[in-house]
Amino acid sequence: MADPMLPLRLAAESVTGRREANEDAILAETLPDGRILLAVADGMGGHAAGEVASRVALESLRTCLLEGKGLEESLAVANREVFRRAQEPGKQGMGTTLAVALVEGTSFRLANVGDSRVYLLRKEGIRQLTEDHSFLAEALKRGHSHEEASLSRWKDALTRSVGTTDSVKADFFGPFAVEPPMALILCSDGLYKALPTPDLPGIYLRAGGPRGGVQALVLEAFERGSDDNISAVVAEWGELPRALSGGTMPMEYQPPAEEAQPVQGGPPDEPPPEAGHGRRWWHWWKRP
Repeated sequence: MADPMLPLRLAAESVTGRREANEDAILAETLPDGRILLAVADGMGGHAAGEVASRVALESLRTCLLEGKGLEESLAVANREVFRRAQEPGKQGMGTTLAVALVEGTSFRLANVGDSRVYLLRKEGIRQLTEDHSFLAEALKRGHSHEEASLSRWKDALTRSVGTTDSVKADFFGPFAVEPPMALILCSDGLYKALPTPDLPGIYLRAGGPRGGVQALVLEAFERGSDDNISAVVAEWGELPRALSGGTMPMEYQPPAEEAQPVQGGPPDEPPPEAGHGRRWWHWWKRP
């Protein structure tokens, strides 16, 4: 059950951007039992298939949670359902990323497959709570620089995704305490690839609240040239400072573990082990 003593505001925004169709899907709602469900799914497979994958994943996840299943089981069911639908004509190979936050009372847990992200924003700074399942993240773990890995032909490849195989290994994080003032920001890669993590707090906070914040993030990503669908979901508890001046503390980027502790090995152009099951390959031939 949600704690009524913790003021909460939800907001979500998803736009097609420069794509022909929106393959992202989002959720931000309070379930009948009081839990709060936040989710972003970024579909792949091209046109209708990507849209189906992301939508089916979120619908399946939500239905399972409403039936009383846990987060782990619900995500496994969502994967199987997307995989089942991917056997239909015209949908072979479709899949989706999935980033989820489930808030229960004064704590929350996260689940992640793929490269959609969850950030924690507090007055002390911003921190990425999930780890990307991507070629780029793996290259960083092996000690390569971001610039070096970005030159690889595999730079847009996922190493895990929902629905491309009959089972998937998801990452689960938490529980974490809800300690207002704070916000959770979930987003697809169409947002963060255009907006460096250190820029997110200022853009969000200056907009004056969750509704304006998600709109400002999405618009800024578009104006900075994002060529993908752009989605963001926010839950904010309490009242974060609305400016980065005066008595507020500086917003400092805290890198995730794979950046902070790289592991040596492997050439940057070596494909990730599951690359064939992952990234939205159609992006490559669809782009002009």
